[in-house]
Amino acid sequence: MKSSVDTKLASHSPIYVTVCALSVLLINEFFGYSKYVKPVTKTLASIGFLIAGVNYELLDSDQGYYVFIGLILSAIGDVMLISHRPLFFQIGAVFFLAAHIMYCGAFITTGISIKWFLLSIVVIAPALLIVYKYILPYTSGIMRKLVITYTIAISWMMAFASGSYGYSGRAWLLGAAFFFYLSDFFVARQRFLKRAFLNSLCGLTLYYAAQLMFAVSPSISY
Repeated sequence: MKSSVDTKLASHSPIYVTVCALSVLLINEFFGYSKYVKPVTKTLASIGFLIAGVNYELLDSDQGYYVFIGLILSAIGDVMLISHRPLFFQIGAVFFLAAHIMYCGAFITTGISIKWFLLSIVVIAPALLIVYKYILPYTSGIMRKLVITYTIAISWMMAFASGSYGYSGRAWLLGAAFFFYLSDFFVARQRFLKRAFLNSLCGLTLYYAAQLMFAVSPSISY
C-alpha cells in the first residue's frame, strides 16, 4: 500500500514542480522582485512537464512521441521568450511553430473527422481576422511573415484537434490544444499591443496548463 502511494506521489511530483514554479513566476511578475526569477522558474516549470510526460508514459505510443517532441520544442521556445530581444523572440516563435506541427501530427494519428475539422475552421476564422487587424499593423519584415505563418499553424492545430475530437471523442486533448491556442493570443498582446500583468497571468497559466494536459494525456481516457 505504501509503495503504491509513493509511486503515485513520484508520478505527480513533476506536476507540483510546474505548478509551484508557475506560482512563484506570477508572484514575481506582479511585484517585480527580481529579473533572475523568471529564467529559473520558467526552466523549472518546463522541466516539470517534460518529466511528467515521461512518468505518464507518453513515449509508449505513436501519438505520445509526437506530443513529447512537441513538449520539448515548447520548452525550448519558452526559454527563448525569456529575453525581450526580437531575435530571441523570433527563434522562440520558430520552436513553438514546430511544436504546433508536432501536435498536429499527434492529432492525425488518432484519426480525423472531416466534419469537425471543417466546422472548426469556420469558428477559427474570426480569430484570424482579429490577428490580421490588430496584430499585423505592429509588425514588419521577418516578424510579419513569422506572425502570419505562426497564426496559420496554430489555427491548423486547433482544426486538427477538433477533427481528432470528432473522431475519438477525447475532449481532454481538445482542451489542451484550446488552452495552448488561447495562450498565444496573450503572448501576442503582451509583445505587440500592451504589456500588462493580465497577459502574463492568463497567458502563462493557460500555456502551462496546456502542456501539463498534453503530458498526462495517456492517463486520461476522455
